[in-house]
Amino acid sequence: MIDAALARQPMGALRQPVSTSANVQILTLWRGERAGFEVALNADVTRPLQLQVTGSGRGKRLAAHARAGFLRTVLTDNFRGCGNPPDTLQAWAVADVIGGPAITGREGTVAKAAWCTIEVPRNMAPGRYKLRLVLREGQRVVQEQPVTVQVLDRTLPETPHFNLNFWMQPYAVSRYYGVAPWSQAHFDALRPYMQMLAKAGQRKGFATLFYEPWGKQSNDKFDAMIQTTRRADGTWSYDYSVFDRWVAFLDSCGITGDINCYSMVPWDMAFDYYDEGSGTYKSLRTTTSDSTYVGLWTPFLQSFAAHLKAKGWFNRAVIAMDERSLDAMLDAWKVAQQAAPGIKMALAGNYHKELVDKIYDYCIAWNQHFSADELARRNSRGWISTTYTACPDQMPNICSNNDPAEAVYLPMYCVANGFNGFLRWAWMNWTANPMFDTRFRLFTPGDTYVVYPGNRSSRRFEQMIEGVQNVEKLRVLQAEYGRKGNSKALEELNQAVATFRSATPDAAAVRSSIARMEQLLNR
Repeated sequence: MIDAALARQPMGALRQPVSTSANVQILTLWRGERAGFEVALNADVTRPLQLQVTGSGRGKRLAAHARAGFLRTVLTDNFRGCGNPPDTLQAWAVADVIGGPAITGREGTVAKAAWCTIEVPRNMAPGRYKLRLVLREGQRVVQEQPVTVQVLDRTLPETPHFNLNFWMQPYAVSRYYGVAPWSQAHFDALRPYMQMLAKAGQRKGFATLFYEPWGKQSNDKFDAMIQTTRRADGTWSYDYSVFDRWVAFLDSCGITGDINCYSMVPWDMAFDYYDEGSGTYKSLRTTTSDSTYVGLWTPFLQSFAAHLKAKGWFNRAVIAMDERSLDAMLDAWKVAQQAAPGIKMALAGNYHKELVDKIYDYCIAWNQHFSADELARRNSRGWISTTYTACPDQMPNICSNNDPAEAVYLPMYCVANGFNGFLRWAWMNWTANPMFDTRFRLFTPGDTYVVYPGNRSSRRFEQMIEGVQNVEKLRVLQAEYGRKGNSKALEELNQAVATFRSATPDAAAVRSSIARMEQLLNR
């Protein structure tokens, strides 16, 4: 039944062979590149099977940096939007989860396909390497897929310049694994996910200052990482122990950049704190223009700034908001700058010209734009100017019912429109049963997560990595062609970039733009 549903909704792998000969897949890659591709399996997946990548000759070394896993299916449907989806939609299965190299034959969610990932060492000699993806049942070879990798004499930068920003949900991990929040078991469970994100190039962290900045739109509530207490005498105290452990933990995973801290303007405008006098938790409901708001945030930010400076983190901390109004943002900016002069601020939301020269990390909604002059000013200051997709954006996007090719399109769209990064909610804000069903009561299926429990990546995320790598290749080649005066090659690249400017491409435009760009990047 799952296979039939999958067949009704085909989503082919994006990465196509540059050329084929005698059923040999040929990939052209840079050193330091991570590439993934899909292989159809002509085998009975209801039997125990194993996948292995082997190499011959000098291909043995590259084979040690390649792995394959069975693609597993999850449920999705055709809803694309925000709010409650209609209950008349039929669910269907999509192969998105990249599983392990073995199946017992009893799994009911295995698609008849494999995903192979190759990570080219940075010191690999240029040339051709012959690999084989081998499918076995016991000792018997059921299927072989030859793969030739052409390694170019080019190397990707070790640290991407592109600002990738997936929002984290540590409390979903504690719930799924059944461990106490911020216990050692919780950090142990979180580590592989944060390392995976760092390996993909993300350096930006995420923290919550007060309980649940997003109201009721998450399966798991975001708890506060700073304990705020109102003493019996009316003054405030703050416990930073969880926040400090979290930031140190992110550093240890390779996420060493800014920490965006949510939120001075939560969706419900409610701030929970512990009331020492009554021995209970209370909630302050206010507005950004009310004196109680100033009375809450002024001492908080003064204390927070002093603590950040003592830890050496003041320049990394960014007071962040999500999809808030202009008036609320201006109020919050004023309070923050009076309480903690110079503290950075971020917004993911609509474009407002009044905020362009105030917000350090400004991520504007899909299909909105900064002017050339605004981008020039922001870039000269080293500020971050990005865009994001969300549930209203049907295509391109990276939900479970989107073509994974769209994930490759998104980073190059950012570059084509002057942005220096891309933001997406969310990384692992898991549903109740994330390994089976990506649908959620409020959004497009898969909107809330792109990585699966068990430290399993997805086709969507792997192809986002491909898109980020393409952006880095572009930057390297543009600099090289400019330096060498190769105006023809530079113009070809720039013309290819221009085909990514549309925020509303159709499926054919997505694939043709990517194919042309990758041809130029890998020649």
